[in-house]
Amino acid sequence: GEFMVALKFDDENFGQDIFYFCHIHQYMTGRIKLLKDDGSGNIEQLSTSDFPAIPYKYDDPSFFDDLCGTYNLAEYVLPHNECPERFVCDVPPGDANLNVFARCIEAMDCAMVSGMTNYVSAQSEMALFIHQMIPHHQNAVNMAKALMKANTLNCDDLSSETPDCVMEGILMEIANGQNAQIQAMRAILKSKNYPAEDKCERRIRSRKLKSSPGI
Repeated sequence: GEFMVALKFDDENFGQDIFYFCHIHQYMTGRIKLLKDDGSGNIEQLSTSDFPAIPYKYDDPSFFDDLCGTYNLAEYVLPHNECPERFVCDVPPGDANLNVFARCIEAMDCAMVSGMTNYVSAQSEMALFIHQMIPHHQNAVNMAKALMKANTLNCDDLSSETPDCVMEGILMEIANGQNAQIQAMRAILKSKNYPAEDKCERRIRSRKLKSSPGI
């Protein structure tokens, strides 16, 4: 939801925008507009132009990603010709929320399987490791975010040692730590002139599994 934060900026000669930048989560720069109160209750925006421009567009989550709390999974919803028919078996049909979460997990697993199917164009063990590990990390981050979005953990105090609070701390550590590692690995690929991705497509034929109801 919407919220407001007040910050006192005491340089009278500065009227440009300032920016929020996160070194852990990529593409999350935020523009901050400076406002000035003239003392009589009138609020003036110091800069009406969006300068300098942010050099990328924010992602617009798909309906599926919005439902799951994840990123970039819509194209991996099963069935998918690079993935088994099912990753999660025998989900109780009467539990609607668990069925949704299971479908989210299956799309994550399919994205990871697809992403970890690679060429070795760089002819480098390091490059192959990174091309495999980034989708693995992305899957872990999506899993953590999806469980947080499911809102099934009961934790009012993260310093508590209850199982739910310990689990919530683990989820936050996964999202923050592995996102930072993804950025570091991408930087290594770039610095060594290795391809950013090296994905190949391999269709599979899976044995028939019991299917869980769709969402």
